[in-house]
Amino acid sequence: MNTDKKTPQEEINETAPQAQPEAPAEAPQASAAPAAAPEKAGKKKFNANKWKRGGMATLLSVVFIAIVVALNILVTALTERFPSMDIDLTVDKRNTLSQQAVDIAKGVTEDTDIYLVGSEEAYRKDLLYANYGLKFSQIANLAERLEEANSRIHMEFVDPDLNPDLMTQYAAENLTTGMVLVRTEKRYKVLNVYDLFDVQQSQMTGAQETYTKVDSALAGALEMVNLEKVPVLTISTGHGELLSSQNMVQFMDLMEKQNFSVQEVDMLTEEIPQDTQVLMIPTPNNDYTEEEIQKVQAFLNDPDREEPVAVLATCHPTQAQLPRLTGFLEEWGIQVQHGVVAESSTSRMAAANASYVLVDQAGSVLSENTYNRLLAPSSAPLTLAFDSNADITTTSLWRTADSAYIITESTTQEDTQNPETAQWTVAAMATKNMEVNGGQSPRHVIVFGSSYVFTDSFIEATAFGNRDYICDLLAYATATDGSAVTVVQDSVQTNVMDVTMSVNTANLLGLGVFTVGLPLLILAVGLVIFLKRRHL
Repeated sequence: MNTDKKTPQEEINETAPQAQPEAPAEAPQASAAPAAAPEKAGKKKFNANKWKRGGMATLLSVVFIAIVVALNILVTALTERFPSMDIDLTVDKRNTLSQQAVDIAKGVTEDTDIYLVGSEEAYRKDLLYANYGLKFSQIANLAERLEEANSRIHMEFVDPDLNPDLMTQYAAENLTTGMVLVRTEKRYKVLNVYDLFDVQQSQMTGAQETYTKVDSALAGALEMVNLEKVPVLTISTGHGELLSSQNMVQFMDLMEKQNFSVQEVDMLTEEIPQDTQVLMIPTPNNDYTEEEIQKVQAFLNDPDREEPVAVLATCHPTQAQLPRLTGFLEEWGIQVQHGVVAESSTSRMAAANASYVLVDQAGSVLSENTYNRLLAPSSAPLTLAFDSNADITTTSLWRTADSAYIITESTTQEDTQNPETAQWTVAAMATKNMEVNGGQSPRHVIVFGSSYVFTDSFIEATAFGNRDYICDLLAYATATDGSAVTVVQDSVQTNVMDVTMSVNTANLLGLGVFTVGLPLLILAVGLVIFLKRRHL
């Protein structure tokens, strides 16, 4: 029996497709979970990247701000310690020391104090003499740079209200706010506002012009208080002098700026100060006594005086007869003649005044220097009695052109129209070399026929070279021309404006734009960038 034979129903069942068993009700939910897992992982990964980018931006911003703050603190500390690191943005570089000031500061060997009388705020913010536009902040800036140049120099603000001791110690100087006191153990020097600044009225526009002399004033004071010995200029008084401290203010101030100590003496009752190197006889109207002449001669012939000394005498055409004084000058080979020197050539006179004579430099003294137009106003003529006599030699210093002539009381108008012209000496010097302690010590007698050369109006006249010549001549006569006395005074105008701008406009640009506006703009841009990046 074939047991493998199947019934028709069994064959139908075998050939029909097999039904898949039903999945449990939970299967669809179970199979959905694995599909959702990759999507959730991607979202977590995206959030992590976003957090990293935002955190990094924040960190970089914080680091950048910290670096800026640290740099600001560092630069501030360094500029306070080293003021020269503070960039000078002024057009005329007035907050930068000149080379002469730097050289003087570096050469200081004594402990030197620079006291700025007044509060620091008053100097820093230019509150002193503000109506005149004076920049007292320049004094503080340059004093700090001098302090930086040499550790022996010390700068300090001294408020008179808070530190009365210094005011009491120098009560004779009447120290007030705005003054500067420079001192060492040797000596001291006080600078007032007129030594530091100058205010003038423009002859062209009538506008106020302000000038600074701070650099040269500080340098000169620094040098003067550190000199081993200061040359002294003594001015003789008590003889009805035409020249005095009233009309020679600028000349005396000039000598002090050249580091001469200026004193006055009445030789009838006083002795010539021991340290005098220049004795000035300023056009007396009363003759000297025999005793006074002997004092002058003893001054010149001191056998123990090693440094050079000089007598400086000035004359005037209206000066009275002075037989003893003129006799002393003639012993040195210089004769003062009667009359006034005048010029027949208009090209050799100043201000169309025939007695304001333009002269030439003569002789070998200061021959290596050139001077712009030397002027001898209302000068008496001089003659040299000899070129050389025993140990005295004479030389002309200033000489007219050969178109000059002499006017006296007897000169008529016809004489001035057709004068007898010749070349005349209007300044001269006699020199004698004395042997002192095995060396040569020069003794000079210098005579100027014009007193007006030394008056304020002519010393101040920058159109002529008189001022420079006199400075160089006295430096030569005292042998200080090659010493440390090297300060050249320089005035720099501080209120020159290339662009006219009102105060309100300047405040708007300075405070509104650069101080407030620009930082706010940078902050706003930074915030916008930050807010945009935080949504990435």
